Amino acid sequence: MQVNRRQFVVGAASAASAFVLPAHLLAGTNDDISPFNVSHHCPSGIEWDFVNKINAYRVENGVGKLQMSRSLAAAARHHAYYSSRTDDVDHTLGSKSWVDNIYDYGYPQGYHMGENVLAGRQSSSGALSLWKTSAPHNKNMLDPAWTRIGVGRVYYAAGYYDFYWCTTFGSVSHRTITSC
Repeated sequence: MQVNRRQFVVGAASAASAFVLPAHLLAGTNDDISPFNVSHHCPSGIEWDFVNKINAYRVENGVGKLQMSRSLAAAARHHAYYSSRTDDVDHTLGSKSWVDNIYDYGYPQGYHMGENVLAGRQSSSGALSLWKTSAPHNKNMLDPAWTRIGVGRVYYAAGYYDFYWCTTFGSVSHRTITSC
């Protein structure tokens, strides 16, 4: 059976309470983010576009809008970057959990969080559409507990799926950004 490499998706995760790529692999790329320079992370235009689209979707469904969190966005971009370089599109980064990845970027511990990941969709509309068709992803996107979001999208032509996405969700205000 032939698999369309542009339509791959994996599960959603949430929690109530890795392997980190070595600096030399990140150096010199647009994805060079670490817990030490998270304050300089600025989401891309397509990542902001996704926030606008998910907020419109949430409002249509009677749920409040999300604000971008710099910590959650940096963690999401790192996860998407990791996935792009390893083609490991799931809720771990090697031996590191998605929750620990978020904590590594400074998000406060002990709060409700969630994550969606996928690969193969180029546009923010395509990512949102695919996540809408999956009950666990859709539930994460419409969870009224979330007030903050982080979005990471990485294009990597040498990767199997080309485009890699991660959204992280949180329930506490932390390092909110409205523009860069």
